[in-house]
Amino acid sequence: MENELLTLQNELYARLDDLLPNCERPCIGFDGMDGVGKSTLAREMAKRVGGSVISLDDHLVKKQNSYVPHIRCDELKATISVARPPILIEGVCLLAVARRCGFDVDVLVYLRRLSRNSQIWHDQELCMAELPTDELKRRERDLREALSTAEKPDGVSDDEYLGLTAELIDYHAHWRPVQSADFVFDVVLD
Repeated sequence: MENELLTLQNELYARLDDLLPNCERPCIGFDGMDGVGKSTLAREMAKRVGGSVISLDDHLVKKQNSYVPHIRCDELKATISVARPPILIEGVCLLAVARRCGFDVDVLVYLRRLSRNSQIWHDQELCMAELPTDELKRRERDLREALSTAEKPDGVSDDEYLGLTAELIDYHAHWRPVQSADFVFDVVLD
């Protein structure tokens, strides 16, 4: 597993020279589902290419049950403006945050979670959004209810009940970050 990870990191590092535009302050974005390893990969790449790592989570108003609308854009843009290039930004819903906060992502790296034995992409159904978002949210709600003793309270929408998961479903359906990524990085889990 360590060798596979190192091989992918080396491949990404080698490709960055070709992918980065010739500009003063290039921005490399690391996007993917929550907990997939964006922060770890961004820090590892920063060791190799230099620059600054910025985490969107550091600019988030916490406990709001949604993500993009609660990023403190002025603070994030101020952090970007003083960051040492290249700028490596990591976080969920990265393209939506970039649009909302007014910065560009020059190179997009998308991380996906794969099973070691089956090579199954764990979040494929949500990330590729081939079904309508309402159907994906219904399936996620049903799965949560099946795995829990608590049901969704009356009067609570699927978006409220699912929180970040609903926002990630909507984000992937609208922005299609996997399809627009310059590099897809597979994180293989045991």
